[in-house]
Amino acid sequence: MRELPLRIAIMAAALLVAAVGIGATVVFLCLALYSALLNLLAAPLAALAAAALVFFLSLLVIYLGGVLANLLARRARRSRAKRGGAAFAFSAELGSILGEDAQKFIAGKPILTLLIALVGGFAVGVSPRLRALLQTLLKY
Repeated sequence: MRELPLRIAIMAAALLVAAVGIGATVVFLCLALYSALLNLLAAPLAALAAAALVFFLSLLVIYLGGVLANLLARRARRSRAKRGGAAFAFSAELGSILGEDAQKFIAGKPILTLLIALVGGFAVGVSPRLRALLQTLLKY
């Protein structure tokens, strides 16, 4: 359990390096696309066409990421449901009921909800005991 922060730091560094590499690749591909379009279009139109193409490709990647995330979440829910059976169904129903009650309270009293959240956040930030309790709860 102690190596978990180290693993997270290594993964974050690897993601940062990969993001920089992907960013540089996108920049070079945009420049190449712009240069290719200069033969067909005027410079402003070539820049606009290159930007539009990259924008639409970005939207496609975001959409496919959402589809993949939903697919993985659905698969994980099925797996948990198979393992938990009745306990999973009970937990899901209880969570649904509590969520609906919380949503009704928040919708009915948004200012009070904001004040409760602010006071709770301040209390956890000020009190080391509450902070330790919260950290203990979040470990599991």
